[in-house]
Amino acid sequence: MRSIALTGISAIAAMALMVACLWAWQSAGHFSVDASRPYVATMAARTAAIALGAAAQVIILTLVVGRIYRRQLVDDVLKLTAAAVMLVAIVGAVALALAAR
Repeated sequence: MRSIALTGISAIAAMALMVACLWAWQSAGHFSVDASRPYVATMAARTAAIALGAAAQVIILTLVVGRIYRRQLVDDVLKLTAAAVMLVAIVGAVALALAAR
């Protein structure tokens, strides 16, 4: 029963991250209104949105799909790839945000 609850909570968290990802992507222009370099600030917000989407994929692959299906090599490769994309996107978002100031 505990496993089912954790899977459900993880799925809801991943959905919330994807909604936040889509909202951040769409609202990126609003974040850059007061920036000295608005295009760079917009790219920073969109890169952060990509990081949110990748985090949602890591949660789905690790906590939802990993509990339903048997773990295979492809699953591990996809998890590591999504985690790498998330880390690169976070670093890129921070770098772009600092450049937009």
